[in-house]
Amino acid sequence: MLKKLKTYRLFLITTSLINCLLFITACQRPTDYKTTRELLQAMKTKNDSTWFQHFTFKQKTIAFDTLGKQVNTSIWYEAVSYPYLFRIDRDIENGNYTIYRKDSTYQFQQGNLISANNTPATHLLFKGGLYFISLDQALTKLQKYNYNTQVFRKDVFMGQPVYVIGEDTNQFWLHAKEFYCIRRISTTSNGRKLDAVYADFKRLGKGWVEQKVTFYLDNQKRLEEFYFDIKLKNHIDPKTFDVKKNNKWFLNY
Repeated sequence: MLKKLKTYRLFLITTSLINCLLFITACQRPTDYKTTRELLQAMKTKNDSTWFQHFTFKQKTIAFDTLGKQVNTSIWYEAVSYPYLFRIDRDIENGNYTIYRKDSTYQFQQGNLISANNTPATHLLFKGGLYFISLDQALTKLQKYNYNTQVFRKDVFMGQPVYVIGEDTNQFWLHAKEFYCIRRISTTSNGRKLDAVYADFKRLGKGWVEQKVTFYLDNQKRLEEFYFDIKLKNHIDPKTFDVKKNNKWFLNY
């Protein structure tokens, strides 16, 4: 009788432990969203009032040739202000930089504007910009940027569950639980495949930021970026993104 009682108690304990593990697993499992709208709405519900808006960082940039040989290393300075402002200073000694402002791109050499076109930095939207505009605005922007929001699926990437939005030629991949962008694929103007993979994520405020980006062109690694000295900002001087100011914001980094 005593042996049966011990066996029964062991059964109860084992069952309780299994139920607890199943409960914890269920709580940690990402919600199964069915559409792009559902996913973006969940992202906004979670992060609209908490995700950071402004940050800056330095970046070690390593370029590779078509044979995979390292050909150049440089330090870039970058500033982001969601939803639509982004600046990259690739050569602070010679005044070579790019400003992305709303849906336009401005290229500068030696501090002088050399080109301007209607090319947006589309990734700003799904890396944080959507938390500062309405859901309908975000969906409209995605469609304007040629992301087919009707194409939506679940997948696994680098061992992580993800949602993939868009067709094979133009898509982005979002972590299914934390909602940060883990990959984006686009097609260049001359029909080549550009694949950007984000990795080594860290908390920044109540959001996330990658610390490594690898770019592949037609499946060949051509660029690696390593972020460092990442700074969360309450405010970034608007002159930083003013195409008429030639503001050397990095001098006070």
